[in-house]
Amino acid sequence: MNAAVTSSPRYWGLSPAQAALLVVAVATVFRLFYCVWLPILPDEAYYFQWSRHLDASYFSKGPAVAYTIFAGTALFGDNNLGVRFFAVMLSAGTAWQMFLLARRWYDETTALMVVLVTGVVPLYAVGAVVMTIDPLSAFFWVWAANLFSSAIERERLGDWLLTGFAVGSGFLAKYLNALELLAFLVFLLTVPARRGLLRKPGFWTMIGMVVVCATPVFWWNIEHHWASAVQLGTRGKLGGGFDLQFSTFLNFFGMQALVISPLLFLALLWCATTVCRNEWRSEPVGKREGDALLLTLFLSVFLFYAVLAVHLKEEPNWPAVSYLSLIVLLCSRWRTQLEAGTGRSFLVAAFVTAWLQTLLLHNTQFLPFTSRNDPMGRVVGWSEIAAHLDTLRQEEHADVLIADAYKEASVFSFHLPDRAFIYTLRHSPPANQYDFWPGYEDRMPPPQRALWITGETSTFDLRRDFDTITPIERVVVSFRGRPFREYTIYLCENKGR
Repeated sequence: MNAAVTSSPRYWGLSPAQAALLVVAVATVFRLFYCVWLPILPDEAYYFQWSRHLDASYFSKGPAVAYTIFAGTALFGDNNLGVRFFAVMLSAGTAWQMFLLARRWYDETTALMVVLVTGVVPLYAVGAVVMTIDPLSAFFWVWAANLFSSAIERERLGDWLLTGFAVGSGFLAKYLNALELLAFLVFLLTVPARRGLLRKPGFWTMIGMVVVCATPVFWWNIEHHWASAVQLGTRGKLGGGFDLQFSTFLNFFGMQALVISPLLFLALLWCATTVCRNEWRSEPVGKREGDALLLTLFLSVFLFYAVLAVHLKEEPNWPAVSYLSLIVLLCSRWRTQLEAGTGRSFLVAAFVTAWLQTLLLHNTQFLPFTSRNDPMGRVVGWSEIAAHLDTLRQEEHADVLIADAYKEASVFSFHLPDRAFIYTLRHSPPANQYDFWPGYEDRMPPPQRALWITGETSTFDLRRDFDTITPIERVVVSFRGRPFREYTIYLCENKGR
């Protein structure tokens, strides 16, 4: 493990650590303003509803995101800043943890490069202002890597316990974080000098702490017939045969190249391949422990999703944490190349391309996207439709509001002035968290006048619950000059009950 370089070069009159802190601080201030300007996404609104119904766990995720939003809204209110404040703070914490990780295994200049490169990756830069499970997952992933590095060096029980706490906390945000334990195990098995740690209590104490942290998730699932496990199996298409689809595999790599930035993605894959093929052959792995740890952290997640991509279309953010350690590994190589005077043109091209891509994605009006392909389409129109819904609610004296799906129910609710709860149609078996909350059918007395907002043309789903269902308004929102969101609002009445 390398010691920090004592005679580090100066940048803008600052040490690498001071320069990194300045970069993180400037990015954080910008993100705080940007997160207030950017409308709330449906997924964020969904997690906001979780924060209003605190529980030990939830249908598709652990409880960490709900409690984090609860803390933010307790500080700043039920608004954009309240929902997103800790996403921005966690992203700043992740950047600093990456600096520490790079400095621990390499040097401060490499660590500063890591902060700069991470800041221009589109996936991380844009995701830093959105409160989903990813900011939590990324922070605890890198923090756990730092703590594990301390644990194997000092072999103190406290470091092992903290590592388990970090992994367990990450698991409460995203189940994927449990794969970090696999990476740690593979590292200890691969590095002969560290193999003996598996026979000592520290590693197993870490495992025990993870189990303790994960207890709320297991308890909730026991109480709800293992709904999360069933959901994961269904989403991963694990119940049937393994249907090979080469197109989804290519789509996985294409989407990763897009959200990481194409040249940077190629550089990361090149780095991982080079370490696997050349560096481990030329030297005993014990002499390059940092390389081994960072590579196993990357491979534990990336290979998991690459294999799943053979038969499953995936969301581009799913393997996000895998690249964090690989960026550290890449910057260590780039630092060496810069000192040797080689590869500078590609490095600059990769950095500038990623920076421009990230800059333009913050406001896509200058990009040649169609309305359907524009990422900003995810935030368009929700507040306008919610305003129509609120006006009609008052005019029609509606008892309740109903939506088809959880995303619409969540985002319209967030944009209503009073944040009124919107019910959804029920599913059997459960399909989302709303199916575990009381429905409009459970209200006492039952609703007499309800507004139902739907993008469907059929009213069959509600006929059994209401005497009459009458369309009263069609709401259309345009984006980039074309109709983009269309919903019909129905008045549902019970006249004789």
